[in-house]
Amino acid sequence: MSDTLVREYSGKLEKLLPLAKKAYGSRSNTSPAHDASRQYTNLLKEYYGKGGSLVAMASELGVAYAGLRRRVVTSDLPSLPPRKRSRMTPEETDQAINRIKSAKSKSTEDYHDQLAKEYDNGISLAKVASGLGLSSSQPLYYGVQRSRARD
Repeated sequence: MSDTLVREYSGKLEKLLPLAKKAYGSRSNTSPAHDASRQYTNLLKEYYGKGGSLVAMASELGVAYAGLRRRVVTSDLPSLPPRKRSRMTPEETDQAINRIKSAKSKSTEDYHDQLAKEYDNGISLAKVASGLGLSSSQPLYYGVQRSRARD
């Protein structure tokens, strides 16, 4: 059954994948790429709901399992509201990054909650990612969403 399910959905997902990969920014944005991304996520949820393995699908599509899992887990969370550019000074940004690092040393929940707090105060998660030595801010947005999901 699972091989049949993987074959059934992989074809549909492969068609959407190139355009869905181009969707950057808030999930609430309207563009062909965002529409494809939403369809991709909905198909993944449907596939997973029928008992499909995200590990098997990730292998079939040649994508990261973590990305598929993130889409399924966060799909029902509201998208983050649009924001203005950060107006924090470099010193304020450094202080926020230090608070985030301190929270990270305590627990994952504290880390995610501190990320959300700093994000709500106007920090640029791209600057935080750079300060933490990450190549992308995407995991930080995930952390903010996880914090909000717990609230």
